[in-house]
Amino acid sequence: MKLTKRQLIASIACTAAAISISSAQAQNKWDLASAYAAGNFHTKLLGEFASEVDKASQGKLKITVHANASLFKAPEIKRAVQG
Repeated sequence: MKLTKRQLIASIACTAAAISISSAQAQNKWDLASAYAAGNFHTKLLGEFASEVDKASQGKLKITVHANASLFKAPEIKRAVQG
């Protein structure tokens, strides 16, 4: 099947529109692991960081800080985030 130039342009335009609509509505979430207790200054600073990122991204990136090694044990965090 051979596409005409008009069909190709129309399909590219539709694809671009669909991508822009879906990305405009997308909200990214980040689960941030902390090995320290919620009252520890490291975790408090991570909470402030999460708040600043939320403001700077206008709510497009939400960071949830998980204290007390609730996602991963302390020695496992580095390996877990490396993929």
